Amino acid sequence: MNDDGVTGDDLAQLELFRGLAPDELAPLAASARRRRLADGEVLFEQGRPARSMYAILSGHLVLRAARGEHSIIVQTLGPGEILGWSTLREEATSLTTGRAVGEIEVIEFPSGQVLDLVASGSAGARVLIRRLFGIAAAHLDAAQSQLHRLGAEGVISGG
Repeated sequence: MNDDGVTGDDLAQLELFRGLAPDELAPLAASARRRRLADGEVLFEQGRPARSMYAILSGHLVLRAARGEHSIIVQTLGPGEILGWSTLREEATSLTTGRAVGEIEVIEFPSGQVLDLVASGSAGARVLIRRLFGIAAAHLDAAQSQLHRLGAEGVISGG
C-alpha cells in the first residue's frame, strides 16, 4: 500500500480490473495513488508527456481538445470511468486537457505498470487486454458518432 491508500482490493473494484485477483494487482496498486482535484484544476494537459491512466472515483472531468485558437469539449467523464488508455502507446502525449468540474477524486496508475501486468502472462492479463481494447473501441465509436452528427446537416444544393 502506498501513502495514498491504494490497494489491490481498491483496483479490483474498478470495472477495468474486475475479477482480477488483488494479489495480481498488488504491484500496480503499489505504484498507484489517489488524487483529489478542486473545481477547474487540470489533471493533465494536451501535448504534455502522458504516463498515467486514471479511474474516476467521484466527480466529473471534462476533456477538451485544442487546435490553434479553437477548442472543443470532446467528452465529459464521471464516476467509474477509465481514461488514459492512449498512454499505452510509445512516447505518448496527452491528446486532450482534462479539467475537473467540481471536486473530483481519481486513482492514478502508471501505464507502464499496466503494460507489465498485461505482459505478465497471468490469468487476468488476457481479460485486461480485451477490456483495454474495448475502451479504445468505445472511444473510436464515440468519435465516429460525432463525425456522423457533424455530417448530418444535409446536402447544400445550388438553386
